[in-house]
Amino acid sequence: MERDGDERVRPEEELAALDRRFADELRAEQAAYEELAATDRLRRRDLGDVALELVHRGDKVAVTIGAATYAGVLVHAAGDLACLRTAVADVDLNLSAGPLLRVVETVRSGGSPSRRGARSFKARLREHEALSSSVELGGAALPDGLRARVAAVATDHVLALDPAGATWIVPLVGLAYVAASRG
Repeated sequence: MERDGDERVRPEEELAALDRRFADELRAEQAAYEELAATDRLRRRDLGDVALELVHRGDKVAVTIGAATYAGVLVHAAGDLACLRTAVADVDLNLSAGPLLRVVETVRSGGSPSRRGARSFKARLREHEALSSSVELGGAALPDGLRARVAAVATDHVLALDPAGATWIVPLVGLAYVAASRG
């Protein structure tokens, strides 16, 4: 092979150029496969997986449920349960109720490993029942929230008693969060 004029390309140079071109093509192909694999991993996750990842990363998140928004750090996630620590309350989220999660600040370090805790939203409700303390219940059935004590957790509803002594029967499908004040 000849170049301009009398310059000749040595076979070693030609092979080296081909080798570089093939290596570049191989790197580009590998990057495309890695991107496809990453997308596939994202597609297989459910909301519980996302919440657990946010626990491990320690990112600050905002959670919107209807008109209510809570901001803080997720500290526990299991099954359909995610626990958010805010400046003033611990908020237990029913992931099956479809809360909107938004990462508001990505942190470089922090997060926490998986810890022991309730394995579901219903199990966490039973812990509130055992504590017999006043909490705020909220969700589609309770858009303004209800300050009450969890008296019993049944198969498909919660029996709650408000400070005036009224009994509330709240369907689990309409219950998106339970917030317990800290302090």
